[in-house]
Order: sequence, then structure tokens, then C-alpha cells
Amino acid sequence: MFIPGIRQFFTAVGIVFCLLMTSNELWAQMRAPEPELKAAIIINMALFVDWPTLSSLPADKLAICFLDESPVATALAKAQGKNLRNRAITVNKVRLDVLHECHLVYLSANERSQMPSILGALKNAPVLIAGDTPELFRQGTMLNLELSGGHVVFDIDLRAAQKAGLQISSKALRLARQVIE
Repeated sequence: MFIPGIRQFFTAVGIVFCLLMTSNELWAQMRAPEPELKAAIIINMALFVDWPTLSSLPADKLAICFLDESPVATALAKAQGKNLRNRAITVNKVRLDVLHECHLVYLSANERSQMPSILGALKNAPVLIAGDTPELFRQGTMLNLELSGGHVVFDIDLRAAQKAGLQISSKALRLARQVIE
């Protein structure tokens, strides 16, 4: 036999426990380092991109590349060997002359001076170019990530992506802070 109010007590304890568990998860996500969050967005963006079927890129792999070491590149490397939609993720530091062999290229702020050469190497190649500086976005990256109001947000240059033969899902476009059409 229950003592009056004991059921309410256990219900309240259960609710508090659930709230604590949820808030710990949310707190952990909010404390994730910025490079980790940016890497996660870049990798997840690949779910919303369709590469041309006639591309010479392997259909069973997702090749993510970078030119220079950076915190985001290090975070991207943690995805090495994982699967994304039945595609094995490879993450490699590459030279400029092999960028066209990548599905996705991450550029750090260090590549600002190389941007004309990078765009020349990737001219009309079906490669999603991602970066995390507004200057690179103005120069030709298709996906730009920034910290705004304590959150990582992203912008998409849809024109540049379509010019490269990439199709980006409307779902991703709706999540973007800004879409250039």
C-alpha cells in the first residue's frame, strides 16, 4: 500500500533524473570544442551533397582532404575509417595537384594566399570546398563555418557548388544561415 504522496514523490524524482540526464547531454554538446563541432558539420554536410555519377571519384568512399594541419583538420581526421551512407571515410593531407581526387576539401585560414591556385586546381571539379573564414567564403569556398553567438553556423554558396556539378539538398539549405544563389 502506498503512502499518500509517495507516487508523486517517485514521479518527481523520475522527472528530475530525466532532466538531469538530458541537461548533461546538452551541456556536453555545448562544451564540445569549436574544431570538433566544425568537423562534425563538414562531415554531416556530405549527407546532403550529391556528386555527379560520371565523376571519377570512387562511389564507395568519401575522400575528405586538407592541405595544411589545423585544429579542424585534426578533428576531421578522427572520422578516418568510419562510414557515412555506406561510404568509407578517408581523411588525408594532400598536395595541391591532387585536390581534384577529393570529394570534399577543407581549407583553413592559412590557405588564404593560395586560394587562386586552389581554385585553379579545382576548376570545374566536383569537389565541395569548405572553410571557416569569411575571407575564404568571399574567395570561393562553397561551405563556410563561423562562430556566431556561441554557436557554429554555416553559409552555403550554392552557385559555386552547382558550377562544380554538386547538388546540395534543400534540407541543408534551410539550415544555413545564408545561401548565395
